[in-house]
Amino acid sequence: MRRLLFIIIGLLSLAACKTDKTSVPQEFECFNQPHIYIKYKQPINGYTVKVMWLPYVAQDGTTGETGITTLLHFKNADNEFSINLEAKHVIDTLCYHYPNLKDGDMLYWDYAQKGSNEVLPNYAPFSFYDVDFDGEEELLITDYQSGSYSNNTYKVYKIHEYYAELMTGEPFDYLETSAKFDSINKRIITTSTGGQGSIYIYTYQLKEYETMYGDRPTTISKFELVKADIIDDKGHRVYLRKGDKLELED
Repeated sequence: MRRLLFIIIGLLSLAACKTDKTSVPQEFECFNQPHIYIKYKQPINGYTVKVMWLPYVAQDGTTGETGITTLLHFKNADNEFSINLEAKHVIDTLCYHYPNLKDGDMLYWDYAQKGSNEVLPNYAPFSFYDVDFDGEEELLITDYQSGSYSNNTYKVYKIHEYYAELMTGEPFDYLETSAKFDSINKRIITTSTGGQGSIYIYTYQLKEYETMYGDRPTTISKFELVKADIIDDKGHRVYLRKGDKLELED
């Protein structure tokens, strides 16, 4: 009898455990989303890359083109870090082509390499490049067709030990596919468009400044806007930096 009682208690405990793993409290059903797992078959820039994608699933069971969130995890022998991506990016677009994904599904992908002449990739969801000319490669995340004329835009992350920091200063706050990098002269040229065919071409120059670090001077590097080409319905205008001001050229 005692043995039977223990068996019954054990079965009830097991059932309770299974219920706890699969159920979500009623007030927290918004978190009860499918999880899709992705692993890249080959190391990328020395990193093993894994992805957890939370798709948006409509009431009819169809998967939305943009996911709820995407978590990217990078790991190599010396470092590891994770990044939470915002929509819309290439992984969203790729996953959208799997219409029958279920919770817990695993996908194994080959990495789409950049073209030999590409700095900012057209189709790779992420890539590495030394965009600020400091000798260390940054991580670039592709936001697919989110710029002008369906160009990609890119978020740039500075890689530190166990975390990655989003670079928000100019010109990294808004990079499109058309951006050009001159590593010899340490310049970045960005091109963007506005309404009625306006074109804005900005040239940034890497410069060094001295500031204080505690009780001693230290040198920091910063990009400065040194030239602006504006083409719009008013014609073509060029602004050049002179000291602290951008002055219109005659």
